[in-house]
Formats: sequence, structure tokens, C-alpha cells
Amino acid sequence: MSVVQISGLKKYFDAVHAVDGVDLSIQQGEFLVILGPSGCGKTTLMRMIAGLEKPTAGSIHIDGADVTELPPRKRGVSMVFQSYALYPHMNVYNNIAFPLKAQRREKKFDKATMRSKVENIARLLEIDELLDRRPRQLSGGQRQRVAIARAMVTQPAVLLLDEPLSNLDAKLRANARDELKDFQRSSNITAVFVTHDQIEAMGLGDRIVVMEKGKIQQIGTPQRIYDDPANEFVATFLGSPSMNILRAKGHRFGFRPEHFLPKTLQDNPENSVSFHYFVKRVEYLGSDRLVYGYVGGHENELTLAKVPSNIRVSLDIDSEYEFAVHYDDIKYFDEASGERVEAQVAGAAWR
Repeated sequence: MSVVQISGLKKYFDAVHAVDGVDLSIQQGEFLVILGPSGCGKTTLMRMIAGLEKPTAGSIHIDGADVTELPPRKRGVSMVFQSYALYPHMNVYNNIAFPLKAQRREKKFDKATMRSKVENIARLLEIDELLDRRPRQLSGGQRQRVAIARAMVTQPAVLLLDEPLSNLDAKLRANARDELKDFQRSSNITAVFVTHDQIEAMGLGDRIVVMEKGKIQQIGTPQRIYDDPANEFVATFLGSPSMNILRAKGHRFGFRPEHFLPKTLQDNPENSVSFHYFVKRVEYLGSDRLVYGYVGGHENELTLAKVPSNIRVSLDIDSEYEFAVHYDDIKYFDEASGERVEAQVAGAAWR
């Protein structure tokens, strides 16, 4: 069942088309990640779902009701901001209880019910021992959980998260990502998460929406988007390092650095394309070696290979080797539009 249905949504700021005709269906209990570079329209899209921006055109339905013109408080959504926006003069209990206090007249519940709701959500997020502390006495991860608890205490239909992990250090960020995913699964809340970080997107999302220039480029599971990109933008935006793109007559083709290996390491070399590869530099990154070089005939295009460090193969700089890629790992793109095409359409000569 769709909790959120977005149809033909647009948001224009004069000549800037921040969101330009988005159609999107978000399912019950789904963790949907909206991913894209800065300025692609992802935050504007979330703000329109929340009711903080008024669409230029299109509609938004939540739980079957048209909320396009409704104010935020009547939409049944809650939002966690990048800065957390906790009230510094209030303790954790009052920060979490604040939206309930705003609802008391409308919902008609007493203080005991409010306390029970706050304590239950605090227990779920393992911050029940922090209720008497002020925000300045909390770590970054604890503040994040308080912000999520405040958003969740009203039992919203949809939880909106606008880059809530970006203020955390790398180690804490990984832990917070795991905690957030576990919480979302256990509560079965529908969550929409905005980020420009592909690691967050791949690690958290049940599905990923990739945006660029106000438009959706592709929607799919993390594996589908990574392995089967719809166009050259998606292929090069996801992946660290990103997909190698080389030019041929009338088309472009690409392959992931981890699929580009010395031919002696290919398990099925007869179903592979071979390339002469001139190595210019090798970086040792612990579990992998990142190799920089050039493919014969494409000397103006830097090509990367990612070779596991536990594979004992010599890769000396300023030396040429025979590398190969399986046919199935090569993707083809139209030269003009950048959209994916099949090998037959691209006229790949090697198959």
C-alpha cells in the first residue's frame, strides 16, 4: 500500500526548475532514500512532502488524502533536520514532549498519557536514562536519537530525515546508520531520507531515488541501481571510485573498476574483452590496490582498476599488462543522451 503518492510535482524558483515533474510512490514500512548531488532538488522535494514548500504544480497524497494545500501540522508527517534543532534550554524529556504539548488540546490526552508516550519512545531508542539532561550534555549520536524520538512521539505516517547524520564523525556515523535502520525496521515506520552520500544511501535504503537537475534519473534497490544503471549519470555518480567511461564510435561504454582485472585472474576469460592497460600509479588502500592507468587507444581517458590486495599479482608502474572485463559487466550508453542502450544497438565489435 502506498503511504505517499506524488504526481507531476514541480517547484520553480523563477527560471530555476528545482523539482521538475516528479512522480513517486512510497510504500508502507519502506525506507526510501533520495540521493543526488547538491542542487539536484532532493531537499526541495522533501520540503514539499512536509508542507514547508508550496508546489508550483502537481499533487501529494498521504494515506489516500490530498495534502497538497494542507499545512505541515495536518499532514501526519514529522521531520528530522540536519541540525537536529533541539531546544537548548529544555531537557531531553521536554524536547521529546514538545510536539505532544502542542497537540494536547486537539488530541485531548492528559499528562500521564504524554509521559507514557515520551518514556516509551525514549526506551525504544535507548535514551530513557538521558531524559533529565540538556542537549549540551549529549554526544552527537545521542542528540540525533533525541531528534528522532521527538519526531516519532506523535506516531506520524511518514518520518522525513534531511541529512541527519552529516554532523557526526565517521565512526559514529556508521553506528548511527545501523541504529537508524534497526529502529526503522522494528517500528515499521515509513521513512524518507535525503542525502548526497552514496554510502548512506546504499546502506540504508530499501529503494533509492537518484535525482539530478530536478528530475528522477532512476528508482530501484541499491543493488539494481549499482549493477544496472539507467544512464551515464547514475553510472558515474554511484561507486567509489566511479564507473570507468570510454568512448567508441557512436557510443560510450563503461565498467566498474572492481570488474577490470588482469586477464590471468578472470575466471571465464573466453567470455571477456581484453585491453592493453598501461599502469601509471598504484595506491595501496589496505584491502585493495587502486590502479591508475590508460587503456590502449584511450590514452586521454584515465582508467581505474580495483584489485584485492590478497591477490598476489605484480603491478609495476610504467608497465603494460593485459586486463579484461566480462561481457556482462560492460554497460553501453548513447553518446548524445547518455541513456543506456544494449550492446547490439551500440554496435559493440567485440561480441
